[in-house]
Amino acid sequence: MTIRIRLTIYWGAVLAAILFALGIVVLQLFERQQLSAVDAALLEEADTSAKEIQRAGTSGARAILEALARETDIGPGRRVQLIDADGHSVAIDYGDIHTIPPPLAGQLPAKPTIIGNQFFRFAVAPLRLAGQPAYLESGVNLRLVRNSVDSLRNSLALILPVVLILCVAGGYWLAGRALRPMESVTAALAAIGPSNLRSRLSVAPVADEIARLSSVINALLERLEQASATERRFASDAAHELRTPLAVLRTGLEVALAKERSPEENLKALELAHREVLALCTIADELLMLARLNGEVAVNRERLDLSELAADVAGTVEPLAQAREIELRVNAAESVLVDGNAPHLRRLLINLLDNALKFTPAQGLIEVTVAKNESIATLSVMDSGPAIPAAELPFVFDRFFRGASAPGEGSGLGLSLCKEIARLHGGEIIAANRAGGGCEFIVTIPAAREQVRGGAVG
Repeated sequence: MTIRIRLTIYWGAVLAAILFALGIVVLQLFERQQLSAVDAALLEEADTSAKEIQRAGTSGARAILEALARETDIGPGRRVQLIDADGHSVAIDYGDIHTIPPPLAGQLPAKPTIIGNQFFRFAVAPLRLAGQPAYLESGVNLRLVRNSVDSLRNSLALILPVVLILCVAGGYWLAGRALRPMESVTAALAAIGPSNLRSRLSVAPVADEIARLSSVINALLERLEQASATERRFASDAAHELRTPLAVLRTGLEVALAKERSPEENLKALELAHREVLALCTIADELLMLARLNGEVAVNRERLDLSELAADVAGTVEPLAQAREIELRVNAAESVLVDGNAPHLRRLLINLLDNALKFTPAQGLIEVTVAKNESIATLSVMDSGPAIPAAELPFVFDRFFRGASAPGEGSGLGLSLCKEIARLHGGEIIAANRAGGGCEFIVTIPAAREQVRGGAVG
């Protein structure tokens, strides 16, 4: 079922309920208005007649009541009665016997009052006749009121369905007009394929819902185009990076197999092949990890102390630093708790330290700092090596990027892995040159909420 039809059904259902309720209200108000007019006329007439009867006395009461019974200006079926004080004994009775007055027992009024039902309406007015209390009942048949109400009901029963049908038809037309821009958006999206992700939807100058939807879709297309370009570039770079070690490995094996060689030459060829295989395995592992990280929306997390993790990783890397005569220093706060994935964060810190070891000269310094600023945990790795050229700073986290001064070792994927790990932890990583020389990599991720009484919040 299309949105247009659903909207029309909803509109029709709501409108039908409104019209039905409106019809009931109109009928009730009309009936009340008609009855109020009859009641007012009966009360005025009964009060006036009661005063005339009191003045005329018993001798003139019959003539007044008989004349009153013949009045038809209020309605047909007039009937008047003069009732004794007990409310039961009828002294005088004129008019239509089919107009039946209600009993007065137990409800003798002290002033002119309306009593009755849906068929008859009577005004009861107290008076004194020959010094004794009595009551005048002046009533009318409600046939005309009922006929008027029935006529209005029949008219509404004919008019309201016609109004409903016209309004539903108008709603169907309006829904089509309102959804027409959606059809244009759908057609434009259907024309966009993987080969033309540069296409964009036209955005209307009016800032309505369709314009906002088109803007959001254009932003999504922009991200898709960037992701597609990144993946194509990644595939091209991966093929390029893998081609070189594979070519070296192939050439070395072909040369080794071309003629008989001495055991020393064969050993040298095997060592070269082994080195290239190790490089290929490193690239393959890092590519696999990047692919897994890119496919993850979230990582399995646990409460861990970033200061302890930094100290542990630094202890693991310390022998490599000593072998290169580099001082490795750790400055960590007493406890910086985060909700993170320990293997991923360990890999991030190892990659940053490995990168620092490559560029820090002998007698240099690498400093790891862990701190917390309100709700943000910060991990920084600083070194005393050469600064990163300003032109290369925006690209240091790109896949397979290696600067002009980078050593031959490494695949160019380590910092890309660091960026993905920081992203999965809801943080970011930046690179900057230090004023006193060297560079600094700063990782910021959300800190864990502090423990409260009764347990940890997390």
